[in-house]
Amino acid sequence: MRTFVAAVVIFLGLVCSSPVHAESTPARKLGRGIVNIVTAPLEIPKQTRLYWKQGAKKTPHIIVWIISGIGRGCVDTVRRVGSGVWDVVTFPVDIPHHYEPLVTPDYVFQGCENLWNSK
Repeated sequence: MRTFVAAVVIFLGLVCSSPVHAESTPARKLGRGIVNIVTAPLEIPKQTRLYWKQGAKKTPHIIVWIISGIGRGCVDTVRRVGSGVWDVVTFPVDIPHHYEPLVTPDYVFQGCENLWNSK
């Protein structure tokens, strides 16, 4: 079992380690789909934190923004799982054109470098 897990981790590391601007390939599409299925639930804390930070600037009633973030996170989780399943099922087919992702960003925390800063 540990050998299988290690093989999966190594495979995903090799598939996903190429630069973001690199050309998409069927293997990259398959890896992106698997990663998105596994990490999709992380959309809930991501969106909750984003809405919390936005709400803190607008109003003192942060609980409304937290609940909104949880709702948005649930919706985005479903979207990312659907996109991941689509990528896994259709990875050998060039749909959409050039193996592009259905959702942006490609991965859950891509482009969220400042998300967890306290500022």
